[in-house]
Amino acid sequence: MNFPYYIVNAFGSFSYSGNPVGVCVLTEWLSTDELQKIASQACLSEMNFLFPGESDIWSIRWFSPLMENDMSSSGALASAHVLYEFGYHPQTQKIKFSSAGGILNAELKSTKEIRVEMDQASARSCIASSLLIEGLGAYPDETYIGNDCLCVFSDESIVESLEPEFKILNRIGCARGIIVTANSSEEGVDYVTRFFSPRYGVNEEKISGTIHNLLVPYWSKKFGKVKFRVRQLSENPTTLLTGMNENSVWIEGKSTIFVTGEMTI
Repeated sequence: MNFPYYIVNAFGSFSYSGNPVGVCVLTEWLSTDELQKIASQACLSEMNFLFPGESDIWSIRWFSPLMENDMSSSGALASAHVLYEFGYHPQTQKIKFSSAGGILNAELKSTKEIRVEMDQASARSCIASSLLIEGLGAYPDETYIGNDCLCVFSDESIVESLEPEFKILNRIGCARGIIVTANSSEEGVDYVTRFFSPRYGVNEEKISGTIHNLLVPYWSKKFGKVKFRVRQLSENPTTLLTGMNENSVWIEGKSTIFVTGEMTI
């Protein structure tokens, strides 16, 4: 069986920027085991599998090298770029993705950036565990738990200088990953963040969009506004726009095609 395969630099404006993720456009669904094997073999931070559904809705599933994710807005951004760029979906129409984690909507803007909208996520305040503190090597000022664990620090320099013990963080089983964030000292940037997800086989994401469904509601309360410019302090720091509507959070950015080809299984 052959099907189209792309590597897309999500949130990247040139070849070696952004977060490289795989996108496969299927003509029939493969088994979960086959999808996971493909993701493991590809060895990217994420593989996105698309299948055209009814009423112009695209079914989407996301896999890391180790397991399936229920939500990835970065993956949706990359997938939307492929669908628009290669004529799978009209550029004048919004794309609706149906996933295990809910519905995501994507729209091509006049600036050629793509906006992906997702539901807001909730989290409750909690006390940082000794395992979390040991794994991060620092004590957060605030800690929240939802699908991810959100750790807020008082200064950007703390977030930037963290050198986590990933084997320890991998033992935290109550969250998908660990988000660290702080107010930014850089003019024109509202907050900074990093995201660690060793349980999914990715110690640190180059850039993650989904984490902002927790971050945007948090910082909106702090800043009293609903639109943000954010910098992810990974190996190649990346900036993106994000914001919120009444019940949803959106991320916006460009992507570039790095590889086009065909996958054979």
